[in-house]
Amino acid sequence: MTRQARVVNMATPSAHPEGEGWYRISNQAAGAGQPLEVELYDQIGFWGVRASDFLRELKALDDGQRLIEVGINSIGGDVFDGLAIHNAFRRYGERVTVRIDGVAASIASVIAVGAHRVVMPANAMMMIHNPGIDYASGEADDLRTLADMMDKAKASLIAAYRAKAPALAEDELSRMMDATTWLTAQEALALGLVDEVTDSVKLTASSGQRASIGRMPNVPAALLASLKDDPTPQPPVAPPEPAAGGVELVNLLARLCLEAKLPTEAVAAVASASRMASEAEIRRGVEQAVEVRNLCQTAKLPELANSLIASGLSIEAARARLFDKLVAAAGEDLDNVLPEEKSAPVAVNRGPSASQIYAKRQAGANKKA
Repeated sequence: MTRQARVVNMATPSAHPEGEGWYRISNQAAGAGQPLEVELYDQIGFWGVRASDFLRELKALDDGQRLIEVGINSIGGDVFDGLAIHNAFRRYGERVTVRIDGVAASIASVIAVGAHRVVMPANAMMMIHNPGIDYASGEADDLRTLADMMDKAKASLIAAYRAKAPALAEDELSRMMDATTWLTAQEALALGLVDEVTDSVKLTASSGQRASIGRMPNVPAALLASLKDDPTPQPPVAPPEPAAGGVELVNLLARLCLEAKLPTEAVAAVASASRMASEAEIRRGVEQAVEVRNLCQTAKLPELANSLIASGLSIEAARARLFDKLVAAAGEDLDNVLPEEKSAPVAVNRGPSASQIYAKRQAGANKKA
C-alpha cells in the first residue's frame, strides 16, 4: 500500500523549536482601524496545524475592511498549504501587505507574492527552488504518478510567481528554481516579486531555522553570518580615498540630485551605476533617475519611484514594471507588444459578387415595370 506523500518546498526540517504552531495573529485594537497583525515565523503547515486552521482563524477575526499586515520569516513548508494561503491573500486583495522580516524561502516566498504589496528590507532574502517530497513509497507506477504530481506542483508555483511578476518568463523562472536561487531585496524588486525595498533590519532566527538554512544549497555567506547568535564584530572598513577629481564628482552628484529634487536613494544608485567614472556618466545617471521618477508620476504610482530608482533599473525596465502594475490593477489582459507593420493591402479585382448582380437585375426589373 502506498503511503500518502507530502510535497514540500523547504529545507530539511529541524525539530520544532518553539510552541505548537507556525503562525500568530494579533487582534489588538479591533474595530479601531488598526490592521490585523499576522506572523508566519516557522515551517508552514507542520506540527499538526494546517493552512485550513490558519485561514479559519484569520477569517473569524477579519471584518472585511481592516488591513492585514503579514510578517514572514520562514524556510517554507507544505506546498499545498502554502498555495492555499497564497490564494487566500490574493482574494483579500489590496488589504494585504507582506513584510519579509528575514527570509522568505521556498513556499514562504510563494505566500509572500500572494500579497497585493510586498515590502522587503535591504538585507532580507528570498529563495525559490523546486518542490520535493519528504517521503515516498510504493510501486513504480505510484512513483511515476508522484513525479507527475510534482511537475504539476512546480507549474503551480511558477504561475503564482508570474501572477505577481507577469514579465518573468516561465522558462526563466524554471531555471531559477532548478538552480535554487537566492534573491537579494534589490534583485527581487528588479524582477517584480516585491514592491518596495526598505532600510536594513537586524535579522533573527531560531536555532532550528539557522540549522535548516545552513543545509540549503547556495546560501549566501552574508546571510549565514547575519543569523549567528553572536557574530564576531568586524573592524570598520575605511572608505577608499577619492581619486583625483573625486571630490568634485561627489559634489557634482549631490548638487544635481538636489536640483532635480531626487530622493537620497538616487545618490547611492547613481554613484553605483556611474562608478563615479566621469562627469558625463554622473549626468547620465541623474537623467535616468529623473526619467524613472517622471514615469512613476505619469503612471500615478509615485510611491514606487524611490524603490525603482534605488534598484538601478533602466528606463525601459522601469517602464515595463509600471506597465505590469497598471495591468494588474486593471485586472485585464493587455498586450504591450507593438503590432507588426503591415503593407497596404493590394486591391484585387474579383469581379461583381452574386449579391451585386442580383441587386442590379432587380433594379432593372423595377424600371421596366
